[in-house]
Amino acid sequence: SIMAAAVDLNLLRFKKYDDYLNSFIKCEDYRYISNLSSIKKFVKLGYRCTRNVYEEPEFYEMKIRAAEFLNPKLSTFLYGNYFKGTDEALEALREREPFNIKHIISTIIFVQLRQRSGFDISGYIDFEQSLRECTARKADRTNWKSVFEGKTLLRPKRTDLSYYDWHLGQVCHNNTDNYVTVVGGVNLTFMHKEDHKHIPVTDKHSKYSMNVARVMIPSELYGHIVIYDHIIR
Repeated sequence: SIMAAAVDLNLLRFKKYDDYLNSFIKCEDYRYISNLSSIKKFVKLGYRCTRNVYEEPEFYEMKIRAAEFLNPKLSTFLYGNYFKGTDEALEALREREPFNIKHIISTIIFVQLRQRSGFDISGYIDFEQSLRECTARKADRTNWKSVFEGKTLLRPKRTDLSYYDWHLGQVCHNNTDNYVTVVGGVNLTFMHKEDHKHIPVTDKHSKYSMNVARVMIPSELYGHIVIYDHIIR
């Protein structure tokens, strides 16, 4: 497990994953392989050192662990600390919270809920902005402490990235601090404002699919949620 690995303070020297990979490359490598992309592939396979070379998600997670080791206060205000249950969906969000707060990854959450009326509501939620609005005590905020405690269900709102009321047929699309919503026919894409990468959520075969990792997670509370993770470039 990544989380059980020792703290690697060496990673704090590198701002980006490419910087980390480049640290393994020597001038003599270019004598045999002139293509930088190929050299990096050999680095990942461990040909340039005796210790394991981290994959990109591992690199950023271990970097956070190293920073928190030096400054434990970084993890004090995580809402995920209130999670004591077994729900896989909430556990997945707990793991992603520090990455989103530090703008290393940007996570979009899709959740669909059955209301007392028997009809569903669903929506796409900008996780980082939702966390920040909770901390700022915005009027219509999601109470993430209560969500992680399992006392309140995560509900999509009309102010989220996208919201759909299945009974009324009402659809709402919004921009957030992190994303611009792009609607094209039946397809829905969110463009990240910082690196301008498009994140497709309704088209698995989109030309932008390499910009996001999509995972469906079973849940005792929600049936399932879908998480879209975008590594910010």
